[in-house]
Amino acid sequence: MDSQLLARLQDLILQGEKLVPEGGLEFSGYNAKMQNQYLLWRKNCLDSVAKLGERGSLLRTRITNEENGAYFYQSSAQNVLDVVRETAELVESGVPTIQPPPKPPTPKTEPTKQEPPKAETPRQEPEKIPVPKQGPAKSEAPMEQKIEIEQHTAPPQPAQPQSVTVVSSEAHPLLSQLLSFLGDIGLQAVPFHRVQGSPSALVEHLKKSGSAPSAFYLFSGDDTLNEMFEIGHLVGKLGADKIFCIHFQQTPAPVSIPGMHDKEIVVKLEEISFSLIKELKAAGYTVSI
Repeated sequence: MDSQLLARLQDLILQGEKLVPEGGLEFSGYNAKMQNQYLLWRKNCLDSVAKLGERGSLLRTRITNEENGAYFYQSSAQNVLDVVRETAELVESGVPTIQPPPKPPTPKTEPTKQEPPKAETPRQEPEKIPVPKQGPAKSEAPMEQKIEIEQHTAPPQPAQPQSVTVVSSEAHPLLSQLLSFLGDIGLQAVPFHRVQGSPSALVEHLKKSGSAPSAFYLFSGDDTLNEMFEIGHLVGKLGADKIFCIHFQQTPAPVSIPGMHDKEIVVKLEEISFSLIKELKAAGYTVSI
């Protein structure tokens, strides 16, 4: 029995028993705040299971082949924990683990016989050959040619979009959750606080500061006509597929716009976090999780 590996597996089991209850549920989304901690634990589990050799390879596929295994759900963490427990039972029962191959013996070398030094022959100086005189060095290409070459250089590729506009009332209960979520996945939020009764404020703001490639609109229903005007303006400026309209279940938008991402929430933003990540990737954003 490999006591060192068994101790490592038992330590991972203790960590997993604490992690599993913290995972997200399928209907509410994964736990984004503890995602990195989960991924580190999962990687350590995969490395330890691999030390069981061929039997470990079969167990590892139960972890790597899970559809949502890379996200911190309770179900995905429980699957990893079950595999580690089974691996610990196999190690405890005496299943052999991978051992490093023995080093081949170093071949003995016989001492080489030294030959007597050979007499040196006088070195002959090579015959000097006259070198013809060089003409004046060719001048570099004229400045006009250099400029023409520089003009044909391919321009640098534009960077991928990494910013999004966030339109919301200043007191919307989902605003802080959304800004925190966008920061966690590596996107820069450009917030704009709505001015109730003044939809033109958003129009003027976008004229002065420009707009990001996509926009999140937190619909509240407090000023429906003006909110629908602002959403319509964003759709006309960016395109319906670039707008994410987020609202609580009890305050749906009165008009459904074809192509717009309509996101309904019961309690908290984590309910839609997984779908938002997939749709942002499809829109060309580089998302870190």
